[in-house]
Amino acid sequence: MGGIFLQKFTLGITLAGLAAGTVTGIFGGGGGMQGDVQRGFDQQSVMSGISGLNTALANAEVSRCNAQANVLQALNANQIATNQGINSLAMALQGYSFNNATGIADLRYSIATEACADRTAISDALKDVIASNTANTQAILDKMCQQEIDALKAQNANLQTQINLANLAASQNAQTGQLLADNAAQTATLRQALNPTPVPAYVVPNPSCCNNGVFTGCGCGAVA
Repeated sequence: MGGIFLQKFTLGITLAGLAAGTVTGIFGGGGGMQGDVQRGFDQQSVMSGISGLNTALANAEVSRCNAQANVLQALNANQIATNQGINSLAMALQGYSFNNATGIADLRYSIATEACADRTAISDALKDVIASNTANTQAILDKMCQQEIDALKAQNANLQTQINLANLAASQNAQTGQLLADNAAQTATLRQALNPTPVPAYVVPNPSCCNNGVFTGCGCGAVA
């Protein structure tokens, strides 16, 4: 700004010098008061022009500075707005990231909880199925074992009954034989007592039964 003002001031001085030389050339070297007065007016006019020019240049420079300041202020405001927008966007992204991370963590927790609950339910259901199958299998085995025990008991009872019947039959047969023998002995005793029969001391064979083998079965020893 100072360099431009100095150049413009130098231009004003040069113009003033040219104007003074022109006036001197016109009036010549006549001298006198009229020439001095005229030079005074001419110098005053030149100085007024220079002052107006300097004022115009200063106003232009002030306007330019104000415009530049306005541009800089606008740029600064734009930069501030941009920074605020970036900060807001960063905060929004940070909040979104935090919310997203929180949502993912909640989702993972929910999935883990549901998976644990599902595994627990499946495990409990499997235990119930195994327990039910075990109980049913044990009931079938107990039933089969009881049937086998009942069959063995029935077989043992049948065998015991047969043994008892056989023993009873044998006992009855023995008793019957004994009774028959006793009856026969008693009968023989009674017969002997009622009608005594002579008993030979020695049995003599029939002499005619072994005649040339014609007679047999008479106790002579030829034919037993």
